[in-house]
Amino acid sequence: MYVSGEIQIVPIGTEASFTRYIAQVKTILNDSGLQHTMHDSGTNFQGDYALVSQVVQKCMESVLENGAPRVLCFVKFGARTDKDYSKELPAAEKVQRYLGAGQ
Repeated sequence: MYVSGEIQIVPIGTEASFTRYIAQVKTILNDSGLQHTMHDSGTNFQGDYALVSQVVQKCMESVLENGAPRVLCFVKFGARTDKDYSKELPAAEKVQRYLGAGQ
């Protein structure tokens, strides 16, 4: 099943900066092959549900292995049968193109 969604990883019990944890998460996402876009409060993604599940697990394990005593992970998934997500642009790109065409 092909899904789109968002993941937010929050290290708990660490220093104020999450940079080193999120940098490792970004590396995992890049290496996974998932289509993704990182933003200030999370990462949007598109891909096969099984792969997404594996990547989420790797991201959480990475945060714990890098010293955070706890990690919270918020994930939202969406799937649909009326369109093929794998051939669709991410919503953010569609909006950018729409705005660019109207200017």
